[in-house]
Amino acid sequence: MTSIGLIGFERSGKTTLFNALTGAGRATGFSTHQDPHEGVVPAPDARLTQLSQLYQPRKTSPSVLDVVDFPGAGFAGALSGSSEPPSSRLLDQLAQLDALVHVVRAFDNDAVPHPAERIDPGADIEAMQLELTFADLALIEKRLQRIAQETKSMKAAERVAADREVDLLGRLQSHLGDGGTLLDAPISGLERADIRHYRFLTERPMLTIFNVGEDAASIGGVEGIALSARLEEELRDFDDDEAAAYREELGVGAGAVETALQETFRLLGLRTFFTVGPDECRAWTTRSGDTAPQAAGRIHTDMERGFIRAEVVRWDDLLTCGEAVGASAAEAEAKKRALSRTEGKDYEVRDGDTLHILFNV
Repeated sequence: MTSIGLIGFERSGKTTLFNALTGAGRATGFSTHQDPHEGVVPAPDARLTQLSQLYQPRKTSPSVLDVVDFPGAGFAGALSGSSEPPSSRLLDQLAQLDALVHVVRAFDNDAVPHPAERIDPGADIEAMQLELTFADLALIEKRLQRIAQETKSMKAAERVAADREVDLLGRLQSHLGDGGTLLDAPISGLERADIRHYRFLTERPMLTIFNVGEDAASIGGVEGIALSARLEEELRDFDDDEAAAYREELGVGAGAVETALQETFRLLGLRTFFTVGPDECRAWTTRSGDTAPQAAGRIHTDMERGFIRAEVVRWDDLLTCGEAVGASAAEAEAKKRALSRTEGKDYEVRDGDTLHILFNV
């Protein structure tokens, strides 16, 4: 399962956003937790909704993300002016994630003061980026020191490989020192593969969410998504009509959480494909560039191992056919209209494909 981590300073509204996403109802306020909260978030998808309306299955299953809410106290040193870095345990946990979501405080509330006693989203972003950068620089320095210690006992071939690694790490070190991240470092695809095992934090895709007050719908001059975590948490308990009416009253648009999830999918290079039928309509996620067998493996490992071929129809084509002749005959109608394709092992799955996998084990 794809995992994302919510990070941010204390009283930024991270846990409130976590509750809005998961419905977990975790306590919020002043340092309410020392260990991460974990939850699962279904990703809303209008395409799955339409396919389910056509097939009327016994079960509809959206794709899901694993969301981890990390305690803001772990980053307290960045705001206090101390040199105390985040714990190695916290950094190790962050390194296991696929992406980070930085929740930045952009609301005023005297009852819940900012740890630095100011509301400055730009300063918070810079402070958090420095924390992640310092963590990566420390990891690079540690590795360079170890290589230097081991070089004398290396064989010639090992020394050549070590020299290449030192050169690469040195370039990454300079790039970080110039204010860059390892996600945008100018290195080759092979070099990026070589550093993947380090699990550098600034190589993680990161989405910035500005947590605004309920009377503010946007924040200007910055890249990111603005939403009111408190409002989104409250609206989870409303039905759709009540939520729409309340949003209209406040002048706040719908879909902020959905937009955040969609942007996370985009940052991660995730693609959604569907399997449909009377028993279940389900959305699955796969990585950009994954082939049909790899996508089949998301459903079950036996499908990847025994993959023969995939019958592929675009979701909207299948919907059109189903609306014309009924769900039970939709795939046959798609074949009749030449909208269905038979694809082999090299087919790269596209976002919005419906797949019927044929396999044998």
